[in-house]
Amino acid sequence: MDIFLAVVILLMQNVAIFLDNLSVFYLTKNHNTNKLASLFARKHQIDFLSRGFLFFTPPLLGYLLTRDDLNSLLIILLVSSVLSLFVTLIQSTWLLRDLNYKFHLSFKWNTVGLLIVGLLIYAIYMYVPFYLNILAYFFKQQSLWLVQLSPGLTMVTSIFVVYYMDPRIAKFIDNKKKNKSPQVIFEMIAMRSIGRFFIILLALLMYFKFSI
Repeated sequence: MDIFLAVVILLMQNVAIFLDNLSVFYLTKNHNTNKLASLFARKHQIDFLSRGFLFFTPPLLGYLLTRDDLNSLLIILLVSSVLSLFVTLIQSTWLLRDLNYKFHLSFKWNTVGLLIVGLLIYAIYMYVPFYLNILAYFFKQQSLWLVQLSPGLTMVTSIFVVYYMDPRIAKFIDNKKKNKSPQVIFEMIAMRSIGRFFIILLALLMYFKFSI
């Protein structure tokens, strides 16, 4: 395995994960500000940087695919998934500390289904290029179009984030009550953290099943 290439992929992917977390955590942390327009402008700037780093990952993974290096793909996925969970947990801890909240997730029957959907989304979200390149290894005749699905599938998984989670966080910010419920923050942290834990489980399963 090319160690330098592996390090670059891990760096690009996890800087993207860090910035993706940061964009929404920054927005949430500063929920009491009166400069909401500036706040959202900064969030979009961070999102832009996150996607910029993420766009470097697919061609680098594709290079490993052209070399039939499945073992490297699986190892990098496993290491990256561990780093992503660690990054997310550290950032979540910082967010809770800054907001002076203690994590407490309340389960309600009307939200359990959405929580499960969120966990599955975050197990895919930002990691679509890895899954598609590994899939393309096993379907080489279809590999050229399979890897091209990455932007589209990333967009599909982003729908939940953009049209469900972001509006709920916006409502939390718009609520000016002093004792407003932080449940949406706890749900966001749970979805991101557990979803990325699922990536580790999936990466382990694939590594022990397919590693050469």
